[in-house]
Amino acid sequence: MQKDGVFKKSNRKLLTSQERIVLYWTAEGKTRWEISIILGVAETTVVTHLRNSRIKLGATNKTHAVVEAIRHSEISVFNKSHGFAPQGSGPFPLATKHGANTNGGSRAPLFNAARFHRLSESIANAQSPEQFFGAIDKSCAVLGFDAVILSCHKSTKESLLLDPTYCTIPLDVMREYKRLNWIESDVLLAQLIGGNRAFVWDSTYDRYRDIRSQSFLNFLKRFRLVTGILVPLEDEEGFRSFVAFHAYLERDFDINTVKVVREFGMKAKKKAAELGL
Repeated sequence: MQKDGVFKKSNRKLLTSQERIVLYWTAEGKTRWEISIILGVAETTVVTHLRNSRIKLGATNKTHAVVEAIRHSEISVFNKSHGFAPQGSGPFPLATKHGANTNGGSRAPLFNAARFHRLSESIANAQSPEQFFGAIDKSCAVLGFDAVILSCHKSTKESLLLDPTYCTIPLDVMREYKRLNWIESDVLLAQLIGGNRAFVWDSTYDRYRDIRSQSFLNFLKRFRLVTGILVPLEDEEGFRSFVAFHAYLERDFDINTVKVVREFGMKAKKKAAELGL
């Protein structure tokens, strides 16, 4: 189908479903990071989809790729109010039905925002560590996740992950993590420390060229940690704080999830300081 970088016209679809969705959101003006949150994949995966789309369509840049996708009927134009929409890709992740997984597996439901905000207030009103941790557990469940880790005001990467303020990741997972010295190859931790933006990871779909980094994702998957969101929290210079939620099932993310988790994290960090944790 391809010859010297030029694709011949064909009735077959050039792009994968995710490549079409990435081009759709690109046309909508979303950044690579926003698209990664919408799709629930790493930002590097979005970059890969854009690059592959440009190559397949013989485009010089992402805008050209969108134009070529329309010309090849990979993306259809409905009207000015709706913009572009990928053909045959079904509903986008933002509008995915609760409990539905296009891959045929289980998918965690989206959270009840109103109930979560009430629980967030219970965190702010907690008078003891027991009340505080209980509110965190309930918030994790309402968000549709299975484990949470909150780490506040840490000065080293070891203390940031191995001595968190609160963590519900199973103890056997953390013990094996420490025994295998994954902290030196933890790509999620490296991304967390190296940046200040929230990101989503997925042990099923994320891919790394480095064998050790990919092995780390396989380690998470072996312990049923399928996907999650990590949000850095503002802290003074020389210290790091973050909150992370992890799930045992595939689930959907949207921009609102990031905002809610960040709001939760800042309230939890403030309360942890008040309680001396």
